[in-house]
Parts: sequence; C-alpha cells; structure tokens
Amino acid sequence: MKKYKLAIVGSGSLGSIIGKVISQDLDDKYNLLGVLSGKIENAKKLAYELGCKAYGTLNETIDDRPDYVIEAAFPDVLKDIGVKILAHGISIIPLSVGALADKEFYNKVKETALENNSRVHIPSGAVGGFDVLRGSMLMEDAEVSITTEKSPRSLNGAPLLKGRKLSEEKAEEIFSGSAKEAIEHFPENVNVAVTTAIATTGVDNTKVSVNSIPGFKSNKHTVKLSGETINVNITIETTPSEDNPKSSSLAAYSVISLLKNLVSPITF
Repeated sequence: MKKYKLAIVGSGSLGSIIGKVISQDLDDKYNLLGVLSGKIENAKKLAYELGCKAYGTLNETIDDRPDYVIEAAFPDVLKDIGVKILAHGISIIPLSVGALADKEFYNKVKETALENNSRVHIPSGAVGGFDVLRGSMLMEDAEVSITTEKSPRSLNGAPLLKGRKLSEEKAEEIFSGSAKEAIEHFPENVNVAVTTAIATTGVDNTKVSVNSIPGFKSNKHTVKLSGETINVNITIETTPSEDNPKSSSLAAYSVISLLKNLVSPITF
C-alpha cells in the first residue's frame, strides 16, 4: 500500500500532538518528512522527537514533495504559505481556517487548487456535525449561529481587547457579530466559527457570540441551525490544551481523524 508523505508547519502544542500520533500510530500509512516552524530551533527540537527533518524554509519543504502539508500555526502563516504550496500540486490540511474568511484569499486558494490538481482538506477542528449542517443547508435556507464560551485566560490578548484584561469575577459577552468580524478580532480563538460558516451560511451571515466566563475550565462551542423544517443544536465542550489555552487538543485529533479517513477503504 502506498505511503503518503506529510510535512507539518507549526511546532506548538497542536503540531506536536499531530506529529507524535502520526509517527507512532499512522507510520504504516504516512511518512512524516519534516517540520517547519517560525523558529528553526523549535523545528529542530520537535523534529528530533519525531525522527524527521527540520526545515529552514518553505522552499525546502516544497522541494521534499510532500503529498500533504498540515498547517498548525496561525492564520497569517496560512496566508503566507497556502497559495504557494497549492501551486506546486501539494494539498493542504489547515487548522487556521480563519484565514479563509478573507474572500480574496479564499478565492485565490480555490482557483490555485483547481489549476494545480491540489485540494484543501478542512478538518472539523474543535467542533463537529458538519455532515448534518451541510445536509440541512441543502434542504432549505436556514440561520446559523455559534456561541463560544472560554475563560478570561483563554481570551486575553485578543486584538479586540487592545490590552484590556478580562474580569476574573464577572461573566461578559465581549463580542457579537459575524464570523468574518470575529476572526479579525480573535484570530487564535474562533477558527471554529469560520469553519462553521464555510460549511453553512458563509462568513458574513453566520452569527458569532464570544463570552468570557471566569472560572470556566473548558472551551465550549454551541452551534445552532434554525430552518423551517429542521433545527440542529451541537454543543462541544473540551478542556483547553495545557500548552496553548487558546486552543483545544480536539483540533489536533480532528486532523488525525481526517488523515485516517483519507486512507481508509470505508470513509465517512
């Protein structure tokens, strides 16, 4: 059976989880070529743990001809590397789906993928139920919203706050608007909102509420779809990653699930 070649961009908590599971549990299906990071010392450290290369540049990564590049960094990184990777016929599995809220970038990604026989495989991230949501949208027009609840620690540092520290005593809704606006204000917190929007009503029409809950130990996302004949409610609650409180380990394992699905004889 063919072994597919992978490269990872990002050496943080999510990239580390993905790399370790691939090297330990999926090594019969995938060959992990290497890791690219913004800091070469971080790439070298993770690459040593995984038994693969540490890339110094994106060109080195592309020259290795991976079948898939897994992006586990930031939306700005995906914007910097995405089109170039696709233009070389290499498919991408991005975790920073929020970058696709930029319509110009989205259209360029779509056009480049079509022209070069490459694809963007979007993992479910820290939410789910997209099969039901997409099926529902095919039935009829519907309204879709996603409510995110996180601890102040998980949300502090977001551009919208402009340095303000959130209260450790009082719960508050700190944002209400569209998914497109949400990812601009919370680039590290609401990739799930953009994923939901792409699967349903689009980034301009999907409503997002972000809430700071003092003492909250989880990241909680509630997706609601309301139509004339169907209503869908999906709630996902996970413990934040220890290394990165802004994200959930579930996002990393959604990539593993996608990778398993890509090589499975029976797929979902």
